[in-house]
Amino acid sequence: MMIHLPGFDFAVEARKLKRSPVENGIRLDFAGALRVKNIPADHVLVHGRSAGGCASIPMPANEKFTSYLQTMITRQGVTLQLCQPLRQVNPSAMSGIAGKRGVRNLTVTSGPLYLYSSPNGHALMEAWADQNRERVPQLNPVVGWNSWDYYRWTVTEEAVVRNAEFIAADPVLRRHVKRIIIDDGWQYCYGEWDANPLFPHGMEWLAKRLTRTGFEPGLWFAPAVIEPHARIAQWDTDMLAKGESGHPCLAFECMRRFGFVLDPTVPKTQRWLRALFDRYASMGYRYFKLDFLKQMLKAPVFADTAVPPGQLVRRLVEAAHRGINGRAQIMGCGYDFFAGNALVNAVRTSSDIHARWDCVKENVSSIAARWWAHGRLWENDPDFALCRGPATAKDPDLNRLRPCLVFVKPNEPAPHEPWVLSTLSLDEARTLLSLVLISGGAVNLSDDLTKLNPVGLDLIRRTVAAKRGAAGIALDLFSAKYPRYWTQQPNRVLLINWDDKPRTLSMNVTGDRARDFWTGKPVTVRHGKLTAELPAHTSLLAEL
Repeated sequence: MMIHLPGFDFAVEARKLKRSPVENGIRLDFAGALRVKNIPADHVLVHGRSAGGCASIPMPANEKFTSYLQTMITRQGVTLQLCQPLRQVNPSAMSGIAGKRGVRNLTVTSGPLYLYSSPNGHALMEAWADQNRERVPQLNPVVGWNSWDYYRWTVTEEAVVRNAEFIAADPVLRRHVKRIIIDDGWQYCYGEWDANPLFPHGMEWLAKRLTRTGFEPGLWFAPAVIEPHARIAQWDTDMLAKGESGHPCLAFECMRRFGFVLDPTVPKTQRWLRALFDRYASMGYRYFKLDFLKQMLKAPVFADTAVPPGQLVRRLVEAAHRGINGRAQIMGCGYDFFAGNALVNAVRTSSDIHARWDCVKENVSSIAARWWAHGRLWENDPDFALCRGPATAKDPDLNRLRPCLVFVKPNEPAPHEPWVLSTLSLDEARTLLSLVLISGGAVNLSDDLTKLNPVGLDLIRRTVAAKRGAAGIALDLFSAKYPRYWTQQPNRVLLINWDDKPRTLSMNVTGDRARDFWTGKPVTVRHGKLTAELPAHTSLLAEL
């Protein structure tokens, strides 16, 4: 069957292929898989099904990809959108090869598939979000501090309290930072959600202490994961998902840490989850970061075979939602987008960030590709607002933490040095924080604030005090590997030099005056064009 849309002509093949017109586009229903041999293109934007997973691929290329929900193929300024419903019973994928002159060997595993084309690819993605939301989210943006990126599993009660008190004593931070989130490391183990000895007063005491200090307490959980030494893994194996053998399997793995996963189709599991979140909401926690949710899907066998794969994560979150009973917000981290937007308040859009330039580059495609979700489905969370590095911190332990030693194998003859976590220059830190602000979404600090120097403190004070804008749009999203040109309503623009050498960037703007957000210095605008000469790894966040 030939497909004709403005800017695109290509053939599709599938069994029982049926074509139906929809407003401004085409719907294809088919049995089995649909295949497309070749679509001439200049660029393809790939979309993940969870945090991260997005890629921006200019042609020519030679890169395999797998995409979900929306795949955007651009040719000569016109974008073709291949999209599927957000909620799916059996999740479908779109895979292919970005080649020299286009996309080839594209396969869609199941239907329906909707096709649209337009010179305005951004509008296509926004329309898809509007069509697929279950409810209109009520955004309640709260600036927070999270323990994870600096402390990771070494976090202590004392460190949390020390940072909270530092914020409360700072004349700027205390006006804007209103949430403290204790991340992974507070619990005995995954599946045993009680405080470990590093939190000697217990989690109820800490919630009350943070509340008295003026903060909303938040807490991290990996609710689907059960480590082998947890009691459920030893005594209540009927609550666990199974392998093909019929026995529970270690389906979870992260940083060489293994675990079983809960089976949310089991009523006993549902009761346990409801009781767990009821208990911590009753302690006073008002924000729950639920992590590793999609990892649950690595187990192949669940008790109730009538529950399809696309509903498993939703089943688990539903139980937590009932336990919370309106007393707290839920942030989905590693959240399966197929679970929909009805049960979560915020969702992580990018992969884990660290205070490193390579991590910033890895994450920018996912931040750029998901602006459409913010305010339409949930609050976007671009991960942490970090600034620590040699130029911004007075910290003898800046890179003492070595979490990646877990990847060094005993018999490797010459293992590479496991990378450190904090190498950002001042300009690179400004770029990371600029991306957080331009995203319009969540702002969560995650440095040891007590060890930042005056330069670092100035950065985070400016970040938390900044007025929130709408979700920023990368203007070159459908052409560049790393977007350079961003605009944000009502009055911000961002130019980024990703290169390892200086570059001059310019863009058309409205107005005749601008200032550098980070320095306050005026930026020249001539004849409606803002131009910046940017050294390597730098950016300009300008307010018009």
